[in-house]
Amino acid sequence: MEKYKLCPSCKKKNPPTLFECINCETDLTGVKITDEEAEKMLAETAVSQAESPKNMVRVCECGAKNAPNARKCRSCNEDISDIPPTVDTEEGTETTTFVLSSLDGRYAFKVTTDEVTLGRESAMREYLSAKSYVSRLHASVTKVHDEWFIENLSNTNFTYVNNKRITEKTKLQDGDEIGLGGTSLNGKRQEQAAYFLVRIGKCM
Repeated sequence: MEKYKLCPSCKKKNPPTLFECINCETDLTGVKITDEEAEKMLAETAVSQAESPKNMVRVCECGAKNAPNARKCRSCNEDISDIPPTVDTEEGTETTTFVLSSLDGRYAFKVTTDEVTLGRESAMREYLSAKSYVSRLHASVTKVHDEWFIENLSNTNFTYVNNKRITEKTKLQDGDEIGLGGTSLNGKRQEQAAYFLVRIGKCM
């Protein structure tokens, strides 16, 4: 089968020995020698890629992932035009998870929405119903651009982060302690308040 260099500009088939397109004089130095069968395979791959909802990548020998139509590796600049695109199996497998866990580890509440209200008559009510210092609608937790915040809604016993009363929307970090309706004094916590450890991470 006849080999040739396909001009990236005008799509002219040039003899494999040329370094410049005979039609438009485009530099062919980095253009890979191919044939009709190879071009057909690339076209079929492009069609299947367009039909598939999955993310396709070209994985270089150096391990870097590249766009499925990339001809050179973005990391090492090696020619990857002959590497067939494959499905990125790791795409979307890691998600950020937000969990509120009781300090004794016996109860955990996974937040599955971008906004949730905590209280005796809201989320976690099955756990908070016996905590008289917790209001019916005590605090709200919201996700903004992959960051988590808590805001006090109670006018009586308030909300605390790391034993400090919050007066405005406060960003939460992995490992923070939230107190709904109570603080810790000399290491002792109020029995009728509720305390949780914030856990933020991947695939928990």
